[in-house]
Amino acid sequence: MFSAIANLKLSIFLSLLFILFCNVSETSSEVNTKPKCKKPFIDILISPVFANNETNILELIWSLEDFVPGTMLILMNSKTKKAEYEYKLTNPTGFVSTNISYKITNTTYGFKKQALDYYVELKASASGPVICSSNMETNPTWMQDNAAVLSKLSIREMFIPGTHDSGASTEEDDNGEQRVQKYVMTQDETILNQFIFGIRSVDLRIAYYSVKSNDSSKLWLNHGVQRICPFSTIVNQIKKFMENTKEIVTLDLHQFPVGFSLHSPGVHPHDILVEYLKAELGQFIAPASLTWNAKLEEFWKLNKTLIIAYNDEKTQQKYSDILWLPITQKWANAQDIQTMKKYMDHEFNQPPAGPWSAMTELTATGMGILTDEMKGLRQMACSVNKDVTMWFLGDDWGKRAHIVACDFFRETSIVKTAILWNLRRAKNTTCDI
Repeated sequence: MFSAIANLKLSIFLSLLFILFCNVSETSSEVNTKPKCKKPFIDILISPVFANNETNILELIWSLEDFVPGTMLILMNSKTKKAEYEYKLTNPTGFVSTNISYKITNTTYGFKKQALDYYVELKASASGPVICSSNMETNPTWMQDNAAVLSKLSIREMFIPGTHDSGASTEEDDNGEQRVQKYVMTQDETILNQFIFGIRSVDLRIAYYSVKSNDSSKLWLNHGVQRICPFSTIVNQIKKFMENTKEIVTLDLHQFPVGFSLHSPGVHPHDILVEYLKAELGQFIAPASLTWNAKLEEFWKLNKTLIIAYNDEKTQQKYSDILWLPITQKWANAQDIQTMKKYMDHEFNQPPAGPWSAMTELTATGMGILTDEMKGLRQMACSVNKDVTMWFLGDDWGKRAHIVACDFFRETSIVKTAILWNLRRAKNTTCDI
């Protein structure tokens, strides 16, 4: 009797062990055989840092799901079709400086997609076949180009590539590397060129320099208290882009650092600003009644493709027909990349419900500017930009991002990354193939 019971217990134990082994083996097999479904990602970046009397150093970035050691990245000159730099990959993701200075001879671009001076190829070996390639290029019409796929997405569901302090461009003020100015300038491209390269959300800080009169010519584009250029310069560039494309663009009017709170009783800077925007851009302004849940096709149907988000509650309510609710900007206010990453990890785990922007740049402190400890915004951007691209290529942030704002955006792949994720979202997948 005892022997029979013991044998029965042993039989049950072995059966349970077999079932457990099979389940573990099956799970392990599923992990090991998980299909690879993302296309190789490679791109060409431009460093904003001035070093050794060289500017615009080209950098290469890659992210390969199906990685084979020894795979080659080859930087090609578009005109000569000759290789100018070769790099053997040792990791599935990374970035490398080529030490090649990009001589930009033309800063005027058209409203059709244009391949520029370089492209990069991915090869199994230096002499092997091309696996994929990627152009240095403009992207003036990427929303319209992909309208058949993207039109059913709402603007809130979109991954929107943006810039921070977008008007603080060295194209508008060429004193960018003076002692104080290097903590002011955040971009090397004009607002118009930012749009042409694919940026679709710009962060604008408006000042008003008159305490006694109502005059739109007193409106300026600022970075903090520092004047950059007359606001009319920026508005004219916005108008030119809107006249030539059907792209949906967001103006994030987020701060009003000078002149909007201290003025004479009869002066109304917010009214001056809004009336000026209506007069110059009114034909393009999307009605706020659309809301952030409106699909792209709804903007195109109305032929109204300019969103003006306004960060002043009283003014937004007064002009609620054309001024959209403000965009929440999420700032780490960090001086190092680890702190910024930790902060953003938390935000992406619990993202805001409404429109919001991940401000992916380091913040200089007053003492840091005084001592020049952080070497200026160019160096600060260079220390995070390539990592920012990697973070958003990944699923954790990429599938949750809304607006992402960068400094010196051409050292990121934020535009191509956003396009990639929007195509995935429209198909309700995290895969490309």
